[in-house]
Amino acid sequence: MKTKNNISLRFKQTILFVTLILSIKAQGQDATAIITAFSKSYELEYAQKYNEAIAPIQKIYAADSYEINLRLGWLTYESGDYQKSISFYKKAIELKPKSVEAMLGLVYPVSSMGNWDEVITIYEKILKVDPSNYTVNYRMSLIWYNRKKNNNALMYSKILAELFPFDYENNLLLGKINIGLGNILEAKICLNKALLYNPLAQEPTELLKGL
Repeated sequence: MKTKNNISLRFKQTILFVTLILSIKAQGQDATAIITAFSKSYELEYAQKYNEAIAPIQKIYAADSYEINLRLGWLTYESGDYQKSISFYKKAIELKPKSVEAMLGLVYPVSSMGNWDEVITIYEKILKVDPSNYTVNYRMSLIWYNRKKNNNALMYSKILAELFPFDYENNLLLGKINIGLGNILEAKICLNKALLYNPLAQEPTELLKGL
């Protein structure tokens, strides 16, 4: 059975293929060989053979190919080689400096190495390109909340509250942030919104009991 994530992944891969074909034509490379390499790589990735999935891409590696560097960034991350992953993602970003997908990809190995200050820097760069990005605003809020910097966290969650007023995750987080700031009325409003979205949710229910 296809999951929502698998469908989304295949859609993104289809878009990647189209973009790659156009790039290949511009560079005069052998389109058939490169698409064959990507197809084999995806097949091996689905089988969770990440190191083997790298090999077909390495054979057609071109330093000036954004798509190839992006693909290798992901696969080397999946294989656990975070330093190589960072190198490939940074190369992709050099080629496409405004690429949100490449910057989000870079966060995976950087965060896996525990470099959270660098993660924040990457997220700030993304927000300069895409200020309304849900994922980045939410994660920035979560990072500052976990660091007990509730005023910082509040800034990002408020952005999402304007864009996604009925979002469960952000209302729950916003409720916690307001509790930390002593804004009990605001916290209750946010937590009750979370319960409207999911009346069976335990966390907002327990938090409300404590207020």
